[in-house]
Amino acid sequence: MERQKYNKLILETLSKLVDKYPDLRFGQILVNSEIVQVTATSEGVKCQDPFYEEPEVTLERMKNNKFAFKELFN
Repeated sequence: MERQKYNKLILETLSKLVDKYPDLRFGQILVNSEIVQVTATSEGVKCQDPFYEEPEVTLERMKNNKFAFKELFN
């Protein structure tokens, strides 16, 4: 699948999640769907930037995530 197709699938899923959870902020949706990964450390909270990650990898992580999984396949 082409990169653009993966990007569009990710966007479609995010759109469904925004509609399903109107009270969540966009950042919360990104974290809950594991697009942005957050870890707590002794120094504070660290966010992993997926800037160099291929959308195929991002989509696969979303497929393995309970929050986003149902939206990917409906």
